[in-house]
Amino acid sequence: MTESIHRKSTQSALLLIGILLTLLALIGHRFFPERRLTIDSSREGANFFPVPMGHGAHADFQWIDQANFHYFCRFPQGESHQGCGFAYMLSTGVASQGIDLSRFKALNLTVRYSGSAQYLRVGIRNFDPRFSKLEDLNSPKFNFVNIPSGDLDQPLAISLSEFAVAEWWTAAYNLPREYTRPDLSNATVLNIDLQGDLAGTDHEIRLEKIEFVGDWISAEYWYLGLLCLWMVLGTAYGTSQWLTMRRAHRAQRRQIVELAHEKEKYQKLSTMDALTNVLNRHGIEQFVASLGNGSASASVIVIDLDHFKHINDERGHDMGDRVLRTLGEILRAGTREADAVGRWGGEEFVLVCPGTSLANAADLAEKLRHKIMETNFIPEDPLPITASFGVATSADAQGFEEAFRKADQALYQAKRRGRNCVVAADEELMHRVTGASKGTWALLSGRFKIRK
Repeated sequence: MTESIHRKSTQSALLLIGILLTLLALIGHRFFPERRLTIDSSREGANFFPVPMGHGAHADFQWIDQANFHYFCRFPQGESHQGCGFAYMLSTGVASQGIDLSRFKALNLTVRYSGSAQYLRVGIRNFDPRFSKLEDLNSPKFNFVNIPSGDLDQPLAISLSEFAVAEWWTAAYNLPREYTRPDLSNATVLNIDLQGDLAGTDHEIRLEKIEFVGDWISAEYWYLGLLCLWMVLGTAYGTSQWLTMRRAHRAQRRQIVELAHEKEKYQKLSTMDALTNVLNRHGIEQFVASLGNGSASASVIVIDLDHFKHINDERGHDMGDRVLRTLGEILRAGTREADAVGRWGGEEFVLVCPGTSLANAADLAEKLRHKIMETNFIPEDPLPITASFGVATSADAQGFEEAFRKADQALYQAKRRGRNCVVAADEELMHRVTGASKGTWALLSGRFKIRK
């Protein structure tokens, strides 16, 4: 009991600790360090260059400080839609293998701009082998966002969900709708340029910070992971409890079986005669009680060994015990399984035969009497042994005491008539069974005889 209480206390403490740690994990996710990808000239494999656009005269592009992405751009006269920007290659080595920017959630951008452009455009090319071709530089999907130039006077945090696919790209490639959604899972090129009617204008741009940021583990996955962890722990705990209960159940079943066997053992000891291995008086009483309230008749045979005291006196108690054991074996072998054989005390034995008439019981008693006479109880020192029998019957199992009393009286009569005989208690019943004239009935040497 103490161990069980201690175990439950430990489990409760562990559960409380688990709940507290889960709350800390839920709150602490926002304080986790962020995943960061900085775009600068020092990045290994960095490859960036000006991007000429359109036809005719190209814009005049000059690096002021290339290491810090600081450049000057002058649009030519008469060319209103020339680009003024540069491209940064995100792929290293293989042009079709870029960076998965879908793991990030925002783009931190700090730009110093001087000029008359209305928008700064940030574009990201995404290579998709289903429709992108290396020989067609425009075939990678063009995702972009336009930033008003008035917003460039402060650091910006641009959500990647703001990026859209350029309409001109969608129109040029006429792909199924599922291919025209924004996609940053394999970004190969980062473009930054100016948009608008900028013919003959000058522009100065300094890209002080280009940084993609995101969670190492998204909040959704973090919460899902905690949920899965609790499910795993709950399953493990439930399985452990089930196995513990199963082991306890098996142990209890073994204990119940052992107790049942022990009960049966002690019950047998309480109802069996240790010497003769037949029922004792208590066992006979229990057998009679088990017959219940049925109306079936039951016959009682009381048996007493003749001159048994002389056997004990002349041959000793060991020989007497051997005789009693052998008699028990004879009675068990000569009766039905439904009958009860018991030692009532000393050398007196009792047979209870349910559903047996007086005549059949008397016949059984005579057979047993002959068997006892024919048995050599002590082979090394032959000794003639006989027994006397008293037989009675009752109308139902409730009349056992009366039947036993009558059978005991019949046994007394058998003793008076010289022993080694069977006496039935009910003359009237024997008269109806045999049809002989009335008298005092005794079964002597296997024959019904009338005592005139």
